[in-house]
Amino acid sequence: MNHVPASAPLARALRQLVKDAEIHRFQPADIYVETLPSSRQVLRFTLPQGQAVVGKFFSAYPPQISADLSLAREYTSYRQLPTLGLADGLTPRLLGRWPQASLGLLLESVPGPDLDNLMHQACCHGNTAVLNQGLEKLAHLLAIFHSRPVTAAPASPAPALAYLDKIIRQLQQTGVLTQEDCQTLTSERAWWEARCRDFADRQVMVHGDATPTNFLFPNGRAVALDLEKLRVGDRLWDLSWVAGELKHAWGWRLQDLNGAEGAIGHFFRAYQAAAVLPAPLMDRVYHLNPFYMALAELRIARNLFLSFDYRRELVAEARRCLAGGRDW
Repeated sequence: MNHVPASAPLARALRQLVKDAEIHRFQPADIYVETLPSSRQVLRFTLPQGQAVVGKFFSAYPPQISADLSLAREYTSYRQLPTLGLADGLTPRLLGRWPQASLGLLLESVPGPDLDNLMHQACCHGNTAVLNQGLEKLAHLLAIFHSRPVTAAPASPAPALAYLDKIIRQLQQTGVLTQEDCQTLTSERAWWEARCRDFADRQVMVHGDATPTNFLFPNGRAVALDLEKLRVGDRLWDLSWVAGELKHAWGWRLQDLNGAEGAIGHFFRAYQAAAVLPAPLMDRVYHLNPFYMALAELRIARNLFLSFDYRRELVAEARRCLAGGRDW
């Protein structure tokens, strides 16, 4: 663990932001810092009193590249949370930003394991009770997101279809998809486009990036992180992403893509109880989940750190998911 000298511009920025947020006033002293795993620079700062805050940094400001523009959008998302009723412990508290020091976002640090940790406990240590409790908390959290007051526009399959087109191109370019895969997925696309139009829903506020490391579980509650993709959209972007990640958790750790079925079912039942959806909307969730869940599996298959053979197996599983969903 390194430290930021008390005289450094970044330390002065942190002191000012913490003071403005009325967390605590502290005298100039070295601030301990550690790097967190992320695709961008993310640092956890431990203040002299022991309290921790997390900062995300621009590579350059004003933002120009995609990652920096995404960080700017995330700051805007955090700013609107109080209006949406998504603050007060559902998300980390925003403390501000300090672009002069490339600090694009400063948040209070949230302790506790993430969903990936709970999946590991269930897969590798048989602790399904802890995972199920976490999934219940997560389902409740997502139900709150999905109940926020937004413009009552109809949900459309167009973004999901465009995303499928994008993923097919990416996986084809990296050699993960065969020509036969491409033909099958294109055929499935046409079938599911018609299928999606058979079930109506309104758009809701979605987290938009429901991956395991984006949800923490401190003191028996769920907290959502990384809100750069917060937007209005189809609730299945969140629900089916979680289902796809559960499938991947067992597939990658235990080579058992069917091992997550119990956890997936538990998650959807917990969401049904939390969201209190009318029967037609819950039917829609179940009928269209295979399509959105296949998108999640194909998305995971893009990851280069996974073995090529396993990425191919994810593609095969996505195809099975799409084909099996036709029988509903």
